[in-house]
Amino acid sequence: MALSWETALVGLVVMVLSEVWRQSSSGPARDAPLAQATAVALAMATAWPFPRGHPDHLVGMLGPLVVAAAAVLLVAAWRRRIPSARRELMRLGTSVVVAGLLVRIPGPGGETLLRSVWHERETTVVIAVLLLLVAVLAAAAPLVWRGVRASVRSRTMAWATLSGEFERQGPVSLAGASTAVVMALALRELGPLSLVLFLVPLLVLQPAVTRQRDIRRAQRQTIFALARLPEEAGLAMSGHAARVAELAVPIARDLGVEAADLRDVEAAALLHDIGQVGLSRPVPGGATVELSARDQREIASTGSSILGRTAELSRLASVVADVGLAHHRADERGDVALASRIVRVASAYDDLTGRGTRPGGGSAPLEALERLLRSTPHEYDPEVVRVLVHQLERRGSLSAAQAEWLSR
Repeated sequence: MALSWETALVGLVVMVLSEVWRQSSSGPARDAPLAQATAVALAMATAWPFPRGHPDHLVGMLGPLVVAAAAVLLVAAWRRRIPSARRELMRLGTSVVVAGLLVRIPGPGGETLLRSVWHERETTVVIAVLLLLVAVLAAAAPLVWRGVRASVRSRTMAWATLSGEFERQGPVSLAGASTAVVMALALRELGPLSLVLFLVPLLVLQPAVTRQRDIRRAQRQTIFALARLPEEAGLAMSGHAARVAELAVPIARDLGVEAADLRDVEAAALLHDIGQVGLSRPVPGGATVELSARDQREIASTGSSILGRTAELSRLASVVADVGLAHHRADERGDVALASRIVRVASAYDDLTGRGTRPGGGSAPLEALERLLRSTPHEYDPEVVRVLVHQLERRGSLSAAQAEWLSR
């Protein structure tokens, strides 16, 4: 189908309104896929101009691409945010190119998916499924690109950042992809009207998703505020909880913890020292690694009792309670969560390298790891310590030679 001026104009208006709504929203709603669904639908079902009468020629992608770029630039110019439009241009452009290429690849019989959409008398299940696959790949392409870039910048494993991107944006992107398929198929029967009609479900869905994300963000802010209580009271080193969380989450990823469970690992790491608020005498420098096993268990038990009284955080009570448990005792029990063992190792390492462990400051990373290894496996899980060594090597805190020596 040729991308007529009427279809192009309706598509432009829909994407402009979607972009205005997206940029007017706060927080997570800024990733709304309304414009993306429209752009992918146009790329899968239209071509403009027809080069030499062949609508499935690759140049046919220029029409949907131009419409998408025009929508982003118009909104950016109106809001005077031209430099910030680059990210959205990359996102829409990547989706349009991926969708446009895939529907123009000839199949086993030489027919492209684009021609099948318009030449079949009845839309078959196979065509619909293939279009859905194309739309999903087009919606996923920007997430993959963003995840790989984040992985390179943070020097973390690509699959870890990709899983985070898909967990955060996957459901909404999938809704956008399925809507794009319905819009593309409906263009044959309803024309440009379908671009407006089938965006209604996304408009209804998006505020609900945004509210859910806002609730999660508020819960996360509450956890960070609680984590700072021992620090504000002078009972723990400044930034200790945040540093432990920054270590614990990538360690958990490397040990195979599911992406959905990483939030609990982070929350447990942030709140593992909250039991110090119940101490009658502060721990010197807040370094629990220097305490006796009995005192460590008492702090963990107090923190567990505090969390157990809150509905949303009660699930972390047992994890925090077991942070104070030495590895040999955890091994005897056999039911201690991996998150507890990870937080215990990360906390001990930060205590040893932090300023509060001795008058002259903390130990060097190599010295701290040597001390942890001397207490392994009695106090600490050897597998967690091994992954910690690899994490520190990846971050540049250890040289490859030092990491190899420690791993012997």
